Amino acid sequence: MIGMYVLLASISIPMAAAVAALFVRSWRAGSVVAGGALACSALLLGLAAVAVSEGGRMPVEYYAVAPQQGLFVFEGDGFNLLFALIAAALGATIAVYSGAYMAKSQSPAAFYSLYLIYVAAMEGTMLSGSLTTFFLFFELSLIPSWALIAYWGGRGSEGAALKYLLFTEAGALITMVGIAVMYDRYGALEFAVLRERLSGVSPSELLLPAALLSMGPLVKMAIFPLHAWLPDAYVEAPTPVTAALSSIMVGLGSWALVKILIYSMPAVLSLQAFRASLMVMAGVTMIYGGVCALVQSDLKRLLAYSSISQMGYVLLGIAGGGQVGIVSTALFYVGQGLAKAALFMIVGYLELEAETRNVDRLGGLARVLPISAIATLTAFLSLAGVPPLVGFWAELEAFWGALASVAQLHSAVSIAAVVALLASTTITAAYGLWTVKRVFYGKLPEELRLRERYGVVTLAPLILAVLLALLGAWPTCLVRMALLLG
Repeated sequence: MIGMYVLLASISIPMAAAVAALFVRSWRAGSVVAGGALACSALLLGLAAVAVSEGGRMPVEYYAVAPQQGLFVFEGDGFNLLFALIAAALGATIAVYSGAYMAKSQSPAAFYSLYLIYVAAMEGTMLSGSLTTFFLFFELSLIPSWALIAYWGGRGSEGAALKYLLFTEAGALITMVGIAVMYDRYGALEFAVLRERLSGVSPSELLLPAALLSMGPLVKMAIFPLHAWLPDAYVEAPTPVTAALSSIMVGLGSWALVKILIYSMPAVLSLQAFRASLMVMAGVTMIYGGVCALVQSDLKRLLAYSSISQMGYVLLGIAGGGQVGIVSTALFYVGQGLAKAALFMIVGYLELEAETRNVDRLGGLARVLPISAIATLTAFLSLAGVPPLVGFWAELEAFWGALASVAQLHSAVSIAAVVALLASTTITAAYGLWTVKRVFYGKLPEELRLRERYGVVTLAPLILAVLLALLGAWPTCLVRMALLLG
């Protein structure tokens, strides 16, 4: 039986470890502390997820801090637990990986303390049972992530971190206005209560709060034209932080949109103009991100634009609404998280070994880095939606959602969104396979004298690639958890 404080404990353990991390003196020790704390958090969330999936009571925790505003409410439904579990597990994996990657940098104590607060705040966001709890942890994740980019990043990290801070905070402030509107009109902020009270409200009346509440999540997802912060932030951040940004943080936005638009106020998606607006943004984001990724020579920037493109798929699935929107969002979060974490880890490994991430200076690496080649190919194939990897099922669900929109709306916009999805899938396969060919096949440059290191920097991405295949072969467990919403 899972204890009544399991959700709070899963957040509190990494928060407490953040204090302990202040006393570490080496990157190895810091990675053990951070990785261990987040692994414990993942274990608790995993046990809760198993109990809920087997028909147990969904944990809901209320704490007497501003109870009328629902300031501390945590919900452990299947959807929340799935997102938080993936966040904790990926956070632990990245923490262990960072010990080797960051070994020559300074201030491991400050780095791991901020990193633990950052991941714990993202877990708290995904376990939120109210808009205020969501907003509190959403904001809490911003400051440590800004500091991690600014102080451990590359030469342009301060400017990139500032752009990230301004974009994210602007979106968050608009969302806060939406929260105020919701409380003023309907007198509730808990998702479950809002779902009940909004069930009889006309869709047109919900349009303003829905648009305001969606702005922060859309910025976090880097949906066009709110994407400008992402490429520079991903490129300038240290690679472990970039891996966390791309695999965990972007999921905050998709989680929030599902809870707001599909769970709390599903009627708003019946408004053709609102739904069409989401589909237009999704289609443009998919194509824009994919085309930009095609022309990049910097591996980090290529993956940054790829992340933008992938978020377009997620938004298209959400615009479809219903169970399809819920399932496609969850599958994309798992597939995108595992694939992007693996790819950024491999890019970091190439930075360490080859001292470059420029595609034009690489080639023939499959002969000397076979593990990295296998993991890279698997991750890109998942992003391209190749069966039986997780990405295939995610794109299939998004495709069904887009087709449902065509049937319901009978509009040129919905048809264009389907065409954009098919085109983007082709573009994703093109830049993924082209990158694998240029980096791992062809002639090995004479100046690159590399040898595969069988350690955490190579095994971590390989494990994530294996999970892409295993979960893709058995996606039912993910679908079942995602649909246990509310």
